[in-house]
Amino acid sequence: MSDRNQGSRSFLARPERFRPKHANAVRVRARGDRNVPIDGRVVDISTTGVKVLVADESLPREGDGFKTLRFEVDGARRGSGAACVVRSEPLPVDDSPSGLGVVVFRFAQAETALIAALRRHLVYAPYVTDELCDEETRRLPASVDAAGPSILDYYRVDSPDLFAKCNAFYEVVRDLQHKKFYQALYRVTLTSGLDHRITVFNPFRRTEEPMICFDSNSYLGLHLHPRVCEAVKRAIDQVGYGTPSAQLLSGTNRYLRELEETLAAFHGREDAVVFPSGYAANVGALTALVREKDLVVRDRFSHASIHDGARATTSRLRRAYPHDDLAALEEILKEADASGNCMGKLIVTDGVFSMHGRMARLPELSALARRYNAKLMVDEAHATGVIGATGRGLEEHFEVPGAIDVLMGTFSKAPGSMGGYVVGARDLVYYLRFYATTAMFTASLPAATCAGVTEAFRVMQEEPEHRERLWRNVRAFVPALCDAGLIVPTEMQSAIVTVFLGSSKLLWLVSRDLFDAGIKCGSVAFPAVPLGEAIARLAVNARHNADDLARTVEVFTRIGRKYGILGKTAPEVFEIGERLSLDAPLAEQAAERP
Repeated sequence: MSDRNQGSRSFLARPERFRPKHANAVRVRARGDRNVPIDGRVVDISTTGVKVLVADESLPREGDGFKTLRFEVDGARRGSGAACVVRSEPLPVDDSPSGLGVVVFRFAQAETALIAALRRHLVYAPYVTDELCDEETRRLPASVDAAGPSILDYYRVDSPDLFAKCNAFYEVVRDLQHKKFYQALYRVTLTSGLDHRITVFNPFRRTEEPMICFDSNSYLGLHLHPRVCEAVKRAIDQVGYGTPSAQLLSGTNRYLRELEETLAAFHGREDAVVFPSGYAANVGALTALVREKDLVVRDRFSHASIHDGARATTSRLRRAYPHDDLAALEEILKEADASGNCMGKLIVTDGVFSMHGRMARLPELSALARRYNAKLMVDEAHATGVIGATGRGLEEHFEVPGAIDVLMGTFSKAPGSMGGYVVGARDLVYYLRFYATTAMFTASLPAATCAGVTEAFRVMQEEPEHRERLWRNVRAFVPALCDAGLIVPTEMQSAIVTVFLGSSKLLWLVSRDLFDAGIKCGSVAFPAVPLGEAIARLAVNARHNADDLARTVEVFTRIGRKYGILGKTAPEVFEIGERLSLDAPLAEQAAERP
């Protein structure tokens, strides 16, 4: 991997950007130190700089100084202080047939007054929606206590108005926005690519800020690998960016065929069928295989797509067993046999459970399936590329090849893209091609995506250093968090690391503090985890470096000390969280920020 992809990317915080309401609304005229004239239109602007589109014959040089820039709008003029050229280049011919160039100026000092004077002619940058606009947030009244009800309280609201539940739930969202929690928890807007270091738009400070990211599912960083990116580019150049046809029509091209062959070989199976997403793979496989008199039984902690897929089947024998309780699973299987009404049986589970990162006990599950003449389906999304000596998942880890009858995986984790698949016996795969409606009645995965994923699987096999670096990171990170006095699992089963917080109120406060300190991670509360078991969820990847991990441990330690949860038991941490208040915006509640 190149130095560019191995090292930490350095992102600098920069203020909120604006654009003119109309393309030619704001013009800039100036003359530089070398007497080079500038006459162009503003593309975007902030308090620290401005981007201007000009004729390329009048491009200044990088480093050229200007005593002032004169902004003209609606016949009025407004001057800035001194500015310096930091970028000056012609646009590509394809983009600029008339010979235009772009010049980026950096102001010598923050031009707050200039932005205020131009503000009525400017609009927010495109990524600043109504969720992020400061005017909207200031108008929001505190309406309800968002810490009280859970998301399930708004699943059903008895009312003749179909949208009553939508209105009630939005009141909770408004309250979270007013109290400065929502953007620390949900829909944080990235202004960079997704990596171990990112930049996000902070709606509270109105700036783009650097953060350490533990939200990426690209465990090996392969979505940035040069070989993968080049494979995607080559495919786009040859066949375009999409494949707008179903697989059974013209959606099967050589890139999809090559991907199917690669997947089957990687997992030691006869064939593979590809779906537009991992969610579609689970729902499609379950609804294709399970009929009215078939038993489908799944682990209660399985991914939502498994629960939805099971509910979407026509089975009258749908069951869920308590998490990892194989004795309860066996009782369900016994009851099904004793009833005399059950035909086929399918056990479904995550291989690595996505919230806590624990592995399913595959050998015991496989033994139960064989004993009761059931088939076993395992979602290997978080295991593929990560678990096992060569990244081939739970079968390799537990040394039970072929234990899984229906092996499902995704491209949105270690392969670093999107899509899902099922591998297995050839007769199973051909059946799914025709009966899994989520693959049959939808457009094929884009050829370029197929090409990139195929290359990602090759890299997994040919460059084990990515997986090795990932596990070095996990083995360094977890003990450091534990030594700090935080409650983390001591058995490192996957790249998913959790910090126990218990109370959802503590989770929201800690999440906002983490956001303020530049740490982006998952905030998981009920119903994704049981009531009283809220967690901060961190997905470690191979591109995290020692500085990322040390900084994160330092921030968690300071936050833990602030709330008094270091060295406490789980019940004590929960009680501490429950005593906290969310009545006031967090900025007014905390005396200091970590």
